[in-house]
Amino acid sequence: MPGWWMAAFAVQWLLLIALCIVVVALARQVGVLHLRLGPLGALEIDEEGPPLGQTPPLLRASAEDGSAVVLGGPGDGRLVVFESPTCPVCEQVRPSVPAAAAAAGLVPQVVSDPEAERAWAVPGVPFVVILDPSGVVRAKGTVNDLEQLEGLVDTAARRTSSELQEARAG
Repeated sequence: MPGWWMAAFAVQWLLLIALCIVVVALARQVGVLHLRLGPLGALEIDEEGPPLGQTPPLLRASAEDGSAVVLGGPGDGRLVVFESPTCPVCEQVRPSVPAAAAAAGLVPQVVSDPEAERAWAVPGVPFVVILDPSGVVRAKGTVNDLEQLEGLVDTAARRTSSELQEARAG
């Protein structure tokens, strides 16, 4: 009888070691998937915000500091951020706006105006619209962090350069 118990005890230890190896392998796979998927980009939905490739209506809005700002129309390329003073996510995104705009050669415009949000069909805040110098929407979307903001800036730059290449070719 003692031999049978010793064999069962040894099999239990072998199974425990095998289980530990499986758990470590699964943890490694979760890490690989996490790295592969990476952070999600900004949420860019066609039906939300002003249409891509079109010029949104020109309007006056209130900036975050209460001053008046003109949205839309030709001018410098702009990074327009719709935000709210009571939005905690907006507070996290706000400090990165000037740096992201400067890196892309855009003028930052931070807007806190419900009427402007309605006029441009903004679904909620923080929402970013990137306009090229002719006032055409090149990228738009809801952002929650600096990476998503930079992703939208890169998307706008890519779309602008591809359109310039198409214009030269055609």
